[in-house]
Amino acid sequence: MWLALVSLPAYAGVPAESFQLLEPVHDGAGHALELKAPDGRLVPVARPYHGPLESRVRAVLASGVAEMLPAIDAQVRRVGSHPASCPSLGNGIAIYISDEDGGFARKDLYVERAPGRPAFCQDYFIDITLDRASLEDGLFEEVLAHEYGHVLLRRLLGPVPPTPSRQPHSVFTVTDPVTAFDEGFGIQMQPLAARMTVTPGFRARVEGRSAASAADLWLSRRETWVRETAVPHNDFVFAPAPPGENGDAYARWLAAETSLPADPCHLKSGDQMMASEGVAATFLYRLLDVGADSKAVAHRYAQLVQVLAHVGKWPAQAPLVALVRAWGEVYPGEKDDVTRLFLDVTYGATASMALHDQAEQLSCIGARGALTGFVPALKAYRRALAKLDARVAAGQTALDAALGPSLWLADPDVRIAEQPWSVERKLPLVVDLNTADEPALRLLLGDRLLAAKLARARRQGPFASLDDASRRAALDGDQQALLQHLASLYRALPDFVRR
Repeated sequence: MWLALVSLPAYAGVPAESFQLLEPVHDGAGHALELKAPDGRLVPVARPYHGPLESRVRAVLASGVAEMLPAIDAQVRRVGSHPASCPSLGNGIAIYISDEDGGFARKDLYVERAPGRPAFCQDYFIDITLDRASLEDGLFEEVLAHEYGHVLLRRLLGPVPPTPSRQPHSVFTVTDPVTAFDEGFGIQMQPLAARMTVTPGFRARVEGRSAASAADLWLSRRETWVRETAVPHNDFVFAPAPPGENGDAYARWLAAETSLPADPCHLKSGDQMMASEGVAATFLYRLLDVGADSKAVAHRYAQLVQVLAHVGKWPAQAPLVALVRAWGEVYPGEKDDVTRLFLDVTYGATASMALHDQAEQLSCIGARGALTGFVPALKAYRRALAKLDARVAAGQTALDAALGPSLWLADPDVRIAEQPWSVERKLPLVVDLNTADEPALRLLLGDRLLAAKLARARRQGPFASLDDASRRAALDGDQQALLQHLASLYRALPDFVRR
């Protein structure tokens, strides 16, 4: 049974006043004012927003997915183990309408109810920009939903711990399991916002009726579109087509990092899926978006809150797997259904390398339109998936049986940009030998043949260790020493916390 008959809060009719709209307080030069928090960080100083767009913002907040958020947040505050303290705002969802940046879940700010009397607010808030266009085309409500997803996770699991990967997070990329879960959770809110919206411009954009614009060719706009469309269809289980040989190693790596998952003959491995925010978003979207009835969707999110409160902190390994297991602990009657959904979305890749390979072959046959081969292969795959599902349900095969350990490598001299469009390369490239694709390995190792050998050897399954990788890829002594050296360089790096 998907919808357990348990006592959970109703979300219909929640007033938009549960949102606290804030704007920056400016100094004499017109800059957004910041003050030091008790821990020394600079945080914004805000005051209530009553600008010309307030009534239109309130209308958006009283409809669509935003209408559900205050009651979800109230439940999160009741059951979460990471309390907040903000007497000047109460328990509403704080939205800071920034005039300089936007699109972040942030922690702590000062609230000025009276001029010159700021009160410290120790709580999470949503930093977002606002204009008439973003209200009319739905961008405001879509970003709001995404960023509230981050707020929800932080209220229930605490601050996001330092993560290994440094490359720009994106629905196109493979980063690390914690980043993928965090970002995937925000991303899955976007197709939900698109489906539930009553904003005419947002509806027109989702349905492809808005005016064509060459600006839609920009990377971020392309990514927004595929978040709304490709995530529900599970496209991100596929690998991108390998980039051509033209260009230097950095250009090839960047091409791979910004490419659509367009290779139907290559599925991501189980480890890559767990580090893919696109795959995380698909599973979470299908888990939570259970139909056209907004009450059913709200009920599902209420269940999720209970499950995450049960987890209580960020899992060290494969948060998606931890979520599936925790769901079965909190709702035993749904354990088999949720586990089966996870195996369906991932094609069993986290539990069985053999089933992953079978699904990959099936996809390749199907993509070529080879009907006589596809029909028997489909039947064989379905039988194999059913057997795997039964073994997992019986405890004979672990849900993460086919996942390998993280084998992080880095070289501080190999630098990447914080964002694809940034010119300056400030961050070291950090890769996991069990998830990195060939362009990333080539950029880090500086050796095309070595990168190809490692990528090819891993096709048989994740490496158990660096020694296992050296043995299976038939590396010579110098190449083995290089891997060990890069592993030591990674361990020497300072912690990295994404904004």
